[in-house]
Amino acid sequence: MVERVVVGPWKTNCYIFSSSKKECIIIDPGGDEEEIASRVDVLNMVPIGIALTHGHVDHLAALGRLQSSYAARGYTLPIAISSADRRFLGSGALETHKESLKEHAPDELAFFAGDAPELPKADVKLREGERVFDMDLVVLETPGHTPGSLCFYSEKEGVLFSGDTLFFDGVGRTDLPGGSERKLRESIEKKIAVLPPETRVFPGHGPFTTVERERRGNPFFRQPAPEPKRSEPPKRSAPPAQRPSKRRMVAASKTHASRPRRVGAQSRSAASRNGKPKPVSRRMAKSGPSVTKSTVRRKKAVAAPRPSAARAAQSARRRPGKKKSR
Repeated sequence: MVERVVVGPWKTNCYIFSSSKKECIIIDPGGDEEEIASRVDVLNMVPIGIALTHGHVDHLAALGRLQSSYAARGYTLPIAISSADRRFLGSGALETHKESLKEHAPDELAFFAGDAPELPKADVKLREGERVFDMDLVVLETPGHTPGSLCFYSEKEGVLFSGDTLFFDGVGRTDLPGGSERKLRESIEKKIAVLPPETRVFPGHGPFTTVERERRGNPFFRQPAPEPKRSEPPKRSAPPAQRPSKRRMVAASKTHASRPRRVGAQSRSAASRNGKPKPVSRRMAKSGPSVTKSTVRRKKAVAAPRPSAARAAQSARRRPGKKKSR
């Protein structure tokens, strides 16, 4: 059984939940303690405890008066909250609230004006997986809105009390002290989005919704997760290029000019590109380059001496002359 009572100047959803016939628990009494007690009486229920989804004042403003009114009737109402948000209760809690709200939510400081009642201390520390006051409710730790934000889930009833973690078409704010958008996103993705789609979600403000509806329509589920900022090492600037001096340029040009040119290097490198160079036989290595017959004749013809004039005259006398016919 789930009964909602909208209370306080911040329109907080206070819930009365029961998984038995007579006993119930009160979730997030943010104000109007008389109206809450009257609704419990109409339902003919007996409250056995108060459970808080987180420690902000709009969810616990009626704690002291509600606890005192039931104590006068002979009922003890222990208060349960996460250990991370216990600083919002007990001695010194008023200063904690004032310090966290003076810059980000000044309208909520009206609760502490005048003789504000002292906030009672926490009696029970809630942890992940524990049951809430022996009810059919399991604790889900969902930090993000505050460090100790909780959700209460009943698998049997198919309900989730999400506090200020998830709303109809929205999520809780993360700009207050202790808030973290990254943790809020992780809590929703790992704890709430994995629940059955037909699960009814009862938020801390606004109308109820379902897990399936928020998966499809909540803008938060369509936004990409912010990338973590990475510290990059400072970039080192390259040293300026130094212009070579004239003395170095002259020395380099002389060195280049004095180098002997290798003949046949280009042909050998071209041959080595296509494969291994052709091996040289031992005969060719000893004798050197091959010599053809035409080359030998040409050399002999060039080297032969020309006949002198005396030898030409002697050879002419030895030739017999032709006889004249009479």
